Amino acid sequence: MLIRDSHALLSFIEAIGVPPYLAIDTEFLTDNSFYPQLCLVQIAYGEHAAAIDPLNDIDLTPLIELLQNPDIVKVMHSAEQDLGIFWQQFQLSPAPLFDTQIAAMVCGFGNQIGYGQLVKAVSGVDLDKSMQSVDWSRRPLQDRHLDYALADVTYLGPVYEHLRQEVEQRERMPWIEGEIQDLLAPSRYEKDPEILWRKLRLKSPTPRRLAVLRELYLWREEQAISQNRPRGWVLKDNALREIAANPPRNANGLKQVRGIGGRADGLVKRGILRCIRKAQDLPLEECPAVESIYIPDQANENTVALLKALLQHVCEREEVAPKLLATKSELEHIALGQTARAMKDWRWTIFGKLAHDLLVGEIALKLGREGGIEIVELGS
Repeated sequence: MLIRDSHALLSFIEAIGVPPYLAIDTEFLTDNSFYPQLCLVQIAYGEHAAAIDPLNDIDLTPLIELLQNPDIVKVMHSAEQDLGIFWQQFQLSPAPLFDTQIAAMVCGFGNQIGYGQLVKAVSGVDLDKSMQSVDWSRRPLQDRHLDYALADVTYLGPVYEHLRQEVEQRERMPWIEGEIQDLLAPSRYEKDPEILWRKLRLKSPTPRRLAVLRELYLWREEQAISQNRPRGWVLKDNALREIAANPPRNANGLKQVRGIGGRADGLVKRGILRCIRKAQDLPLEECPAVESIYIPDQANENTVALLKALLQHVCEREEVAPKLLATKSELEHIALGQTARAMKDWRWTIFGKLAHDLLVGEIALKLGREGGIEIVELGS
């Protein structure tokens, strides 16, 4: 069912009532705008399934109220992008949430299994995933596109019921609750450009170059938001880095920067040059400190390799995805004795304590008879 008007939406929501859970998905576009363009919202429970068209003249208030109902579990697969759209467009954080990708990670399905693979594993159904690059903003929608979109929620219910039962049988619900709460946190979707610019790395950073990079990034963010255009359409990351590393003095110098040349209009060039002048006029003590962004400490590669081997061993034994326990970056933090999520809560119980014991020499690793890793307890 495709819902294109307010009356049909209200009738559908009245028919669906207050189910124990709702399967939810969205279709959106990110190619041509700063903010994702929401094109469809699919929801399903039991025999009820519909795709709601937000691009039509429709009052979505009943849908928002349904998604805010605390008595309904909202089931989604790999929910982060969908949740970001809900927050950006409606200031909506649809709790309680159950993310089937996260649940699959604690049930032995590996790292970030795709929806189609999970449906195949649980229900034995091969989904058609040939329309992943459809322009969902085009109207009218074809029947095959609608069928494809609805399949993303009609099979999600049985997957949820299977995974929920398995997670509860394994007593691993606390393992995923923290991840889900992190997903629902509004701060995750309110990106602070004062933090984001630090993720752009320069090969030879200095406080002055970092100041230029910061000013350029903040200016680009303002331009992209005001024009609702992707950041790269205003100025690509590589151009930001090149300008920060070798700031041009005038418009002619800007023409030599890759990605700018003669394409940028005068307004853009003047904006870039203003950013450069502002950063160069800044007192040196007000420029970003290199050490506050580029951490000089590097973990010992052998230590990280041992921790990685231990992690793999634990994940195989516990049937849990490695990424849910610790990323490579987090293993490096552990090797340096720094804070990491694997060193607290349930992760500490199954991996963090072993990682600590390995680092202080209370346990060691050895090859088992069949080539696997075995843990050896060492005497004091």
